Amino acid sequence: MIANAIAFSQPVEKMYNVLPPPRRDLDEVLAILFTGPCRPSEEDFKRTPLLVRHHAVIAALRWLMLNHCDYADVSISEENLSQYPENEPPVTVLRRFSDGSTPSEAMSVHEVDEERGTNDGPCPFVMHGLSAADVATMSYKSRIITALQYFHGGGAVLGYGHGSKPESIYHNSKLLPGMFPWLFPYGLGGVENPLIKTRLDRAIHIRSLLYYADR
Repeated sequence: MIANAIAFSQPVEKMYNVLPPPRRDLDEVLAILFTGPCRPSEEDFKRTPLLVRHHAVIAALRWLMLNHCDYADVSISEENLSQYPENEPPVTVLRRFSDGSTPSEAMSVHEVDEERGTNDGPCPFVMHGLSAADVATMSYKSRIITALQYFHGGGAVLGYGHGSKPESIYHNSKLLPGMFPWLFPYGLGGVENPLIKTRLDRAIHIRSLLYYADR
């Protein structure tokens, strides 16, 4: 069996030249779901990695502007950063009450009772989720059905456009830094890049990158 992967460039630099983006833009593409009997409190928010620390964001952006070639022309907007609170998540937290009835799409064909709750006796506890292991063992048709159920249930999706031509995997020093920015924080060090002053075989270079223990 042989498989081929095709990479397309995305116009990331055309999306924002000012960082961080306005809070309203982030609210359109990011959702945070809390489950529980009551609305999360400020103490609950402190226990989650969802808070925006202004000094950390400023320090990270300044470092990228100084050290990463793709961030050289980016401007820092303190006005946008001031829109992000430091004691709660950066997006709106909503709470939706349930009347106890079971949604029709969640009922089986043999189920008659619309309520699954109980006033006394054993309390049913149901968990729903989909992990990477579940997806790996699902057939192609099962994945299509799961995706359709998600969209029919009102699920949202975020899509980005890409270039009209695929990226070459050869003689393209920007490919790996663009695909794995956390592995190349300086935006440099890609395979076959012109900054290498001596002859370095492609396979040896890739092997040396895989040796990094922190990657």
